[in-house]
Amino acid sequence: MTPPGVFSAPEKRPPATGKRRIAALTSAVLAAAGLTALTLAASPALPAAAAPAASGSALAVAGRGATVPFVEQEAENAATNGTVIGPDRAAGTLAGEASGRKAVTLSGQGQYVEFTLSAPSNSLDFRYSLPDNAQGTGINGKIAVYVNGAHNRDLDLTSRYSWYYGGYPFSNDPGQGKAHHFYDEVRTLFPASYPQGTKIRIQVDAGDVTPATIDLADFEQVAAAKTQPANSLSVTAYGATSGDATDDAAAFDAAVAAAKSQGKEVWIPAGTFVLNHHVTVDQVTVRGAGPWYSELHGSRAGIFGKGEPASCSTPTYPGNPAVPGSSTNVKLYDFAIIGEVDARVDCDQANGIGGALGGGSVVQDLWIQHTKVGLWLDGPFDGLTVRDNRILDQTADGLNLHQGISNVLVTNNFLRNTGDDGLAMWAEHDADHDNTFSFNTVLLPILANNIAVYGGHDNTVSDNVVADNQDQGGGIHVANRFSAVPLSGTTTVTRNTAMRTGVLDSNWQFGVGALWFDGRDSAITGRIDVVDNDLLDNNYEGVQFIDSTTSDVHFDGLRITGAGTFAWQLQAKPAGTVKNVVATKIGRAGIYNCMGPDAMTGLADQGGNSGWTTTFCGSWPTPVYNGDSGGGTTPPTTPTTPTTPTQPPTGNVALNKAASASGSQGGFPPGNAVDGNAGTYWESANNAFPQTITVDLGSAVSVGRLVLKLPPSNDWGTRTQTLAVSGSTNNSAYSTLKPSAGYTFNPGSGNTATVTFTAASTRYLRLTFTGNTGWPAGQLSELEAYAS
Repeated sequence: MTPPGVFSAPEKRPPATGKRRIAALTSAVLAAAGLTALTLAASPALPAAAAPAASGSALAVAGRGATVPFVEQEAENAATNGTVIGPDRAAGTLAGEASGRKAVTLSGQGQYVEFTLSAPSNSLDFRYSLPDNAQGTGINGKIAVYVNGAHNRDLDLTSRYSWYYGGYPFSNDPGQGKAHHFYDEVRTLFPASYPQGTKIRIQVDAGDVTPATIDLADFEQVAAAKTQPANSLSVTAYGATSGDATDDAAAFDAAVAAAKSQGKEVWIPAGTFVLNHHVTVDQVTVRGAGPWYSELHGSRAGIFGKGEPASCSTPTYPGNPAVPGSSTNVKLYDFAIIGEVDARVDCDQANGIGGALGGGSVVQDLWIQHTKVGLWLDGPFDGLTVRDNRILDQTADGLNLHQGISNVLVTNNFLRNTGDDGLAMWAEHDADHDNTFSFNTVLLPILANNIAVYGGHDNTVSDNVVADNQDQGGGIHVANRFSAVPLSGTTTVTRNTAMRTGVLDSNWQFGVGALWFDGRDSAITGRIDVVDNDLLDNNYEGVQFIDSTTSDVHFDGLRITGAGTFAWQLQAKPAGTVKNVVATKIGRAGIYNCMGPDAMTGLADQGGNSGWTTTFCGSWPTPVYNGDSGGGTTPPTTPTTPTTPTQPPTGNVALNKAASASGSQGGFPPGNAVDGNAGTYWESANNAFPQTITVDLGSAVSVGRLVLKLPPSNDWGTRTQTLAVSGSTNNSAYSTLKPSAGYTFNPGSGNTATVTFTAASTRYLRLTFTGNTGWPAGQLSELEAYAS
């Protein structure tokens, strides 16, 4: 989700630590060519051995997801003399970012992947990855295409639009490490239609670029180009010229103005046109010859309604002021927008479709590629249909309904390789409501979630298929986050399938759920109905609750088929009902619960539940796939004894205990201070001292020494935090254990501080922060409590 950055740390705050690894590309060929070859340490939470991935295709789920006009084939299932890589579930690897977590690398002349057509086709679109260069600007090269053994054509490949580095919002500097977003796509129309059984080979010939990793190929029988309809005005009649480098934006503006004044449509004939500023539309239809024929390219290729926010200046664009108003009755059909966005700049509206498009507007059968966001729509407005589109290779989101947008239907769209949330509703400051995401297929978001609902009311996510998200998110996410208007009314999540979703979060360093609920800004009190959903081959847990309580959630018909860790991961307490939730092939335990015996009892058992009776509390385990650790057929009303023992009184009695705070900055909840991981941290609300963090030790125990930690990274400058320690046996009356004093945290000495005081029996341990010389908030990565 962007702008602003969804998963960015606020300015001047050192990021949470986390490491990723990329596939080995350190051959002598790469070194000789001066190409990027990075080696990063693997995260300790990743499985040591290759993790098997399900072979199922997201396009093969019956009755759910988009109905697409192409047939998809995976490279690893085709004939090849290349190297099959994967499976791998790790972010930052070539195999991990591949569809189905496997691909084929062609590293020398004569190596190929050969597909056999299962239906007639006159086109090819394939997903590939090339290495980056040492400057981070990408390399270019060619690869050959053969048909039934005869050379047909060479295709131009590039890594200009792939390979991002560092932390959010990412850069093109290989020196920052943490490489990701490796893949791109290229398409071509053949001069003839080829019948079923034809062999289409992608091959490295002499002089072609290597190594080239091929993920998949889509084959489509593309219909002939459409002809200009009656009652339309062609952009060429106003000066637009196809196939050259001249800027056609002014000609498009003139055609749009004329068509609106005359009550006619705008026609984009077959050809390639350049737009170096956005074209603003209102009460007009723009129609092309088809997304394979009418293409809009250029540095600002995009069609916007009124209501476009201002854009900042960039090295290649001077910026523009906001465009006031809101557009209605805009119809956009049958063309492609293929931009030139190769860097993420969140204050720049370098999107394919934008502004406010309400009043019965339609966006249909577009191909949107290489823009920042496919569709970033800014409300308030009401009434839009977005259907039958392909949104590919985005720097940020696929589609975002941003603040105050209502009665929008987003249906039958295909999204792949977005740089942030695939589909998102973000009710920032003004509630999104009565919107529907249905029958979409959302694959391979490199950051965040396949589908997310941030606040708002009465929205629906139904009949979608999502797969293979990469970092800091899950398959479907419902949350009060990012200053969204809190969830209210009824949010419906029904008849969706998630495959291989939920990942190891590179900041948190624990798994995120395939379906997850986060009350980060405030408790979730709006009703959520979760009905008839499938979570398949989950990388970590199936369902997760985190931060504040989700108090009105109702599960009926949830099938969790395969989870590397848990069926349920409880980091906040849910309340509602649970019925017909069946878990199988669970790797570690049915329930992760370090919150106490009442954590799950808020979900009333309505029967039909099975496979998640066992519980676990302890350090985050590595996933186990195709396991059998979920337990029997009747879920417990209270969790059983954790599989790891309770810490003895001489140990850290605060570890994994329930923590709460007077306030938390998004992404840095109080639970981070007791999770045993110094790389994650709690941060209080900013500029709002005093701030408190409270840990419930579970029972009254003797405490006389605290060890306070900040992340050990040298990115954290030395700082002094002023704080007091108090304790209580009933969470009501608190007594002072240590008066307010300053404690210095210096990364040169481990970024730790020790607080000692006369031992006292206490259950509730509270730290009150009144100052911090390094940041205007309380900050802790670990609060460790000991008897002495």
